Amino acid sequence: MEAVPDPTPEPGTVVLRVSACGICGTDHGIYKNQLLGDGSVIGHEFAGTVEEIADDVRDWEPGDRAAALPIPFCGHCELCRGGQQNLCRQGLATTMGCGGRPGALAERVLVPATQLRRLHSSLDPRLGALADPLAVALHAVNLGAIAPGTRVGIIGLGPLGLFAGLIAQRNGGLVFGMDDRPSRIDCAHSLGLGAFVADDLADERIRDLTRGGPEVLIEASGRPEAIERAGQLARVGGRVVLVSSYHAPAEIRPGHWMNRGISLLPSIAYTEGDFDAALDLITTGQIDVSQLVTGVHGLARVQSVFERFETQRDVIKVLIDPAV
Repeated sequence: MEAVPDPTPEPGTVVLRVSACGICGTDHGIYKNQLLGDGSVIGHEFAGTVEEIADDVRDWEPGDRAAALPIPFCGHCELCRGGQQNLCRQGLATTMGCGGRPGALAERVLVPATQLRRLHSSLDPRLGALADPLAVALHAVNLGAIAPGTRVGIIGLGPLGLFAGLIAQRNGGLVFGMDDRPSRIDCAHSLGLGAFVADDLADERIRDLTRGGPEVLIEASGRPEAIERAGQLARVGGRVVLVSSYHAPAEIRPGHWMNRGISLLPSIAYTEGDFDAALDLITTGQIDVSQLVTGVHGLARVQSVFERFETQRDVIKVLIDPAV
C-alpha cells in the first residue's frame, strides 16, 4: 500500500470517494501473474460518493452516490455497433484497474461521468460495487439462452457461479451446481440452489436429476481442466458457457464435443445494457447480492486478502471499504 496524490477532476470526470471495491479472479490474476507494471492501481468493481466534479459536468453533484461501469466502450467500432459491445477491443484493453485508468482499490478514484450510474438513496452504496460481477453473470446466462424449464449445471460456486445460478433460477431454470468448498455448497443451498461437492459422484447426480445432463453448463471455476468436464457432463446438443478467468492452457477432446454436438460459448464481460439491468436487479431486490458478501475489510488488509485468495475456504465475496 502506497500514498499517492489525490486525483483532481479532468474535463468530463468526477472524483469518487470509494465506498466499496470488490476483489475478483481477474484482479487476483493481475496480481499473481504481474500483468500490470509496478504502481498500477487495480480494482474495477466499485461504487462510491461523488466528491468533486469537473467544470463541464452537469448531471452530477458532490454527495451523489454512484456505481461505476469500468469499461469505456468506444461505441463506434463494428463490434459495438453490431450488438457485441462486450467484445469492444478498445473498451476491454482500457478497463479501469485492468490496464486503463487507475482502479478503485484506493480512497478516491477519477471516473468519466459517462461511466457513472446513479444509486437509489435506499440502497447500501457498497452493494453498488456488485453490479459489475452480477452483469458478468447476467451476460453468461443470456448467452446460454436459459429459459423456463432449462436444465442448468454450474461448475464452480464462487460469486460468478452463484450469481449465474440465481439469475438462471429467476429465468425459470432448474439449477444444480458443484464446488469443492463446503462453505460454497452451504451458501448455494441457503440461496435455494441445488449443489453438490465436486467429487466423482457429482456428475452422475446432476446427470440423473437433469435426465441426461444439463442443456446449459456454466463453467465458472476458472480451472482449465474443468472445461472438458463440462463438455462431458452437458447433454447431447447442449451448450457450455465459459465465464471465468483462465491463465493456463486447457486440454479438450474435440471429437467428443463434435460427435455430441456440444457448443462452446466463451462469455467475456458484458454490455452497457447488461450492467444497467444488473444494477436494476440489485436496486429492486430481485437479486439479493448481500447474501454473497462474507467479508468487508479496510485497505490495510488488501495484501492478506490477495495472498489468501486461492486458499481461503470460508469466503465467497470480499469487499474493500477504505473507510473501515
